[in-house]
This record gives sequence, structure tokens and C-alpha cells, in this order.
Amino acid sequence: MLPRLLKFIIRTRFSRPLLILLSILVAYEVVISAIVPPQSESFLLSYYGTGIVALLLAMALATGGVMVLKSDRDYLFTLPLSTRDLSISIFFSQFIAFGITILFMFVYLSQSLASAFLIADLVSLALTFTSLGIIATSLSTRVRTALAAAMAIWTLSGIAGLPISPGAAFNGNVIPGTATLVLLGIVTTIAAFRSLSRVELDMMKNLVRSSSSEIKSQISYSGKTPIGAIYSMNLSTLSLAGRMNMAGTSRYVSKRVKTRWVVTAAAAAAAAYFALVFFYAGPPSAHITGSDSLPAAIGVSIGLAYVSFFLSQSAITNERIWLSLTSLPPSTYFRHLIASRVISLLLILTPFVVADFALFLLGYAEAFGALIVALTVIPGSYVLTILWAAYIAPIQVKGDDLTMAAQFNLRQLSSALPLAAVFLLVSLAAIFPAVAVVGGLALIVIAGVLTTSSRFWGTVVTKLTESGFV
Repeated sequence: MLPRLLKFIIRTRFSRPLLILLSILVAYEVVISAIVPPQSESFLLSYYGTGIVALLLAMALATGGVMVLKSDRDYLFTLPLSTRDLSISIFFSQFIAFGITILFMFVYLSQSLASAFLIADLVSLALTFTSLGIIATSLSTRVRTALAAAMAIWTLSGIAGLPISPGAAFNGNVIPGTATLVLLGIVTTIAAFRSLSRVELDMMKNLVRSSSSEIKSQISYSGKTPIGAIYSMNLSTLSLAGRMNMAGTSRYVSKRVKTRWVVTAAAAAAAAYFALVFFYAGPPSAHITGSDSLPAAIGVSIGLAYVSFFLSQSAITNERIWLSLTSLPPSTYFRHLIASRVISLLLILTPFVVADFALFLLGYAEAFGALIVALTVIPGSYVLTILWAAYIAPIQVKGDDLTMAAQFNLRQLSSALPLAAVFLLVSLAAIFPAVAVVGGLALIVIAGVLTTSSRFWGTVVTKLTESGFV
């Protein structure tokens, strides 16, 4: 029964073309990793490895969930199936969505960072990443946020030399770091299977909790014009959404947070970033090239790019077209929607812009590239990601954000493509800031032209309607 159930769950969650593509990519990564000779460890790769691990584990807790369809509650969960078989099948589908991400991001680096324990590191990371997303379902928003922050801090402590840390294996402490990863993988996997055994109960608790939270946080738009209501909504609250099976989450979910809390957290993170560079890298006069501050500048830029990506995914996902487009023409509505979203993003970026500018004035040349990225590349890519998602793969969450809105396919996977250009510009900005300036301005110009195009938005509205938006 298990093989048939496993096949059913995988086929209902992933399209056949996507499964074929993932298989090809995995085979390619494995072959290339075996052919490419190990490289010497570098401080840049160690910072990258630790930072990506911290980001992925934190995001798994913050936005994770179980890959369950609405039809599962109506049909699959009512069948006399073995709890063990059902848990294994769902976990394996989660592993395809979550765990393979680890392989894509670390297969090249693992040979230089922890080659002696390559398999143990990758498997443990994949299991932990998969399991945390499942465990998050049974946690309240406050608890998962606190645990996500604690997990990120614990992982990043590997940079400071703490040997018992998930990031320690990438900073020279290979044996204790790998042991920590293995133990963490075992513990979280056991906890994930226990959570899957009561997945229906956890989902109902989350639904009640979410409904109660929404009732308490209603926003009034009485007396506001349609345009004023758009800005009031998007400037007072921020929505973090995950809608992909790669790059962070395995379901379509949106969480609304008050803007002031997000800006406060951004200010604290920017202050920590400034202190890390100033006290850890030392004054600019202490080194010739300033390369000691380079990992922090690149890491912060990549982190901000990921945050902007998750913010962008909620722009269209939660729209109620029948309500929005009866008050304003489509082009007018979407222009103000994007403008308000960009302003809210800039509120988050401002503390990092101030920190980069201060570091640049103090003589840290690498901060200039990070400053350019925050002012041009990230805002431009943010708008383009919204436009891309609306045009290529629109998905609407219709009130039940505890289940997947649709099967994963290649169109939805493509919504992450703009991130590739961002990562390229981030890397180039550290060495050639002028390239980042040109690239960032190009992104802004393209985004501006598309945003002001009435024909483009007319096509988008047609695609949203065809995709089942109501």
C-alpha cells in the first residue's frame, strides 16, 4: 500500500514536467560534484555556507507548513490508511520540496567546506530543513518567529567559532559541526513524524488560531478613498508569503505583520550588521583591501534579496479581483498597489541603507556596492518579481491558507528566476559597483515601463481571471 500511496501523493503535488526537471537537475548536480575537484576552503565560502544555512532553517520555521491539499481533508484523510504510511508519504513529498534545495545550494561548496563529511552534512541539512517546515504547522506565529530567530542566531554563532552549531561545519569545526547537524537532523525528523501523526488536529488548531487573530486585527478603511485605502493597508501591514516548492517553502501561505514591528526588527538587524563589520573586521586602516567586510556586505544583500522575494509573493496572491477592480481601473489599481508595496519595502531597507552609508564614510569600500544593491537592485527586482508572478504563474489564496492552492509546476517554479539576476548583480557589486548601478537602474526602468503600461495590466487581468481569481 505504501508505494501506491507514495506515488499518489507525489503526483497530486508535483506536475510530471517538474518532477522530470528536478530529476535532471539532481543528476547533473551529483555528476558535476563528482567531476569538479575539491577546492581549498575560503573565508568567503564559509560565510556563505553559514549564512545560507541560517536563512533556510529560519525560513523553514517562519513560513513552513505541511503539503496538504483541500481534497486531502475531504477524501484522503477519511480513508482507512495506515498513519505510518501516510506520514512517510507526506514526509517524502516534503523532502522533494524542501530537502532538494540543500543539494542545489551546497553540492559545489561542500567539497571545499566539509568534504570529509559531505554526505552526512547534506543529508542532515536536508532532513532538518524538511522537518522544521512540518513542525512549524503545530506552532503559533509568536513561537515559530521566536524559534526562527533563535535558530538563525545559533547557526550564525558558528562564524564566531562556536563548535556546537549547525553552521560550525562550514567554519573549520568540521567534526563537532557535523555531529551537531546529524543530531539535529535525527531530533527534528522524529519530531516531524510525530507532528504528521496528528496533522489534521494541528491544522484545525492553526485554522482557529488564524481566524481569531484575523478578527482581532481588523483594519478600518471608513472615510478613505480607494487609493487611500490601498496605501493605508500596505503601509500599515506587511505580508510575507511563500508560494514555491523551492527557495524556502512548500505551500502557499501569507502572514500579515504590522509594519512598525518589521521596521524595528530591520533596524536591529542593521545595527548588528554595522557592529559586526566595525568590530569584527576592524577599522579600514587595519587591512589593505577591506576584504574582511566583504562577506557581511554580500550576505546582507543576499538576505535582503530573499526577504524582498517573499514580500513580493503576497502582492497578487491575496488579491480579490472582483472587489479591487470594481473601484478603480485595472492599470490605476495595480500601479498604486505596486507603489505602496515599494514604499513599504523601502521602509525595511532604510536602516540597511543608513548602515551601508555610514560604513562607506568610515572607509569600508565594500559597503558602497551593498548600498547600490539596496537602493536600486532590490527595489527594481522586487517590482519585476511581482509583475512576473502576475503574468506567468498567478496563484490566489482564497481564505484557507493552511492548504496548498494548486499543484506545483514549472510555471510556478519560474517565479524565482528574477532572483538569479539579483544574485549576479550582488556578486558583481562587491567588485564592480558601476555594474550594479547600471544593472539596478536597468531593472528600475524595465519595471517602471511595465508598471505604467495599461496594455500589460489588461493582459494580466485576463490571465488572473483565467487562473480562477475571483
